[in-house]
Amino acid sequence: MPNKKTSIILALASMTILASCGAPGAGGSSANSSDKSQETSEKTSESEQSTMSTPTEDVIFDPKENVEITFWHTMGKQNQEYLDQMIAQFNTIYPNITVTHVQQGGYDEINNTINQNLATGNLPTMAYCYEDHVAGYIDHNAVLDMTPYINDSTYGLGHNPTGYDLFDGGVEDMTAGYWKAGSSYEQAGHYSMPHSKSTEALYYNKDVFEAHGWTVPKTWTEMWDLCETIMADPTYSENPDFYCLGYDSDANLLINLFEQNNLPYTTATKDPVTASHFGFNTAANKKIVSDLKEYHDKRYLITKGSSANSAYTSTLFTASTCLMSIGSTGGTKYNYTENFVTGVSGVPQADLNAPKMLSQGPSICFFKRGTTPQQRTAAWLFYKWLSNTENSAYYASKTGYNPVRDSSYNSTFLTDDMANATGADGLVRDTFHYVGDPDNGYTEGLFTSPAFKGSSEARRQMDGLLSSVLLGTKDVDKAFDDAMQACIFAE
Repeated sequence: MPNKKTSIILALASMTILASCGAPGAGGSSANSSDKSQETSEKTSESEQSTMSTPTEDVIFDPKENVEITFWHTMGKQNQEYLDQMIAQFNTIYPNITVTHVQQGGYDEINNTINQNLATGNLPTMAYCYEDHVAGYIDHNAVLDMTPYINDSTYGLGHNPTGYDLFDGGVEDMTAGYWKAGSSYEQAGHYSMPHSKSTEALYYNKDVFEAHGWTVPKTWTEMWDLCETIMADPTYSENPDFYCLGYDSDANLLINLFEQNNLPYTTATKDPVTASHFGFNTAANKKIVSDLKEYHDKRYLITKGSSANSAYTSTLFTASTCLMSIGSTGGTKYNYTENFVTGVSGVPQADLNAPKMLSQGPSICFFKRGTTPQQRTAAWLFYKWLSNTENSAYYASKTGYNPVRDSSYNSTFLTDDMANATGADGLVRDTFHYVGDPDNGYTEGLFTSPAFKGSSEARRQMDGLLSSVLLGTKDVDKAFDDAMQACIFAE
């Protein structure tokens, strides 16, 4: 890691590059032959991987040798422009690495395209992914375990050959919660690297809170007590469309509550008694959903799944149909309005001494099938550049997604450059300040649910389970039984 003096010099150098090439950054938009030839391809890939205890043992990387890598992602037009700028700057360091990137639709679309090409090997060198998707790629022996790259003495995190510095720090600088997601698989290894990450935050109508002298709730008990107070006011109780709190993701609400209360949801390995990954069908979990139904009926709570036309609750919030909304920090700007001042705080907790918040947003995985060792190392080097302190900070400042490095929160992009930000950009800055403040425990409390074949089904079922109970189309027992049956079928 560079010392303070070196950091200042590098920052100045970075700004010089920005002036000539444009600022670094990237972002993401919304989120899925014959048997003989396939077997041969798999054996070849397995052989290549087995010799790769470190990247340099498999290939002595020659920066002067031309190599092309492909990167599949979900970025919209604006974020692709940031990516192009980052590629141009990367090429000032590694001019012989050509990066070709292709937008593949949303997260489900990119996952479907990859799955359709697993057998043929017509795959990119690297791609956006969710951990649930990567579990399926692991099952097909298609993705790289990045452990040897991470630890390599020449190209590993925090290591670079002389003259080819990518300014990346070591593993210790990676935000812990986002980093852990890369090894949250049934199979040992590190199969995905953090990139466009986010968590959730509580956005509230600061003008109304200050006018009434209300304290922003830090726990769920405080939240429901506040909602009772709010609904005692005829201004709100007599408006049939009003709800105190909106939650943008039904599944996230349940998964957060299960984790915060140390209740079962899914496990990385199958339970020896039930022979299943899924453990959410319990009396304690049903009690949580029953309570949420009660709060919904009192108009304390509305979710995206229970709202008319499945509207995002950030939309209800800015329309003053809700006074609070919990949603992704990646969508911070959607909680801004000129009609009132938006405050930001943390997701309420069951235990303030052990805060837990769900980690979200796409990672990047690297494919061994259909790629060469030279391409794999080149893709790894490009990732190191994308995720260094300054690039991660700039990407965050432009998109609202969280940096993946702790050091990024002290970057000039998130301190000096955003100090005077106003409007929606000012709310993004305030969100970063809250998330990055170590006293709030956000970067330490991030968690990711275990990833395995079928784990994405559990999340889909949580969405439907909660909304069906809140809307009254199913009782709690049937909702849980139906969800469990669907998950078991997916295993």
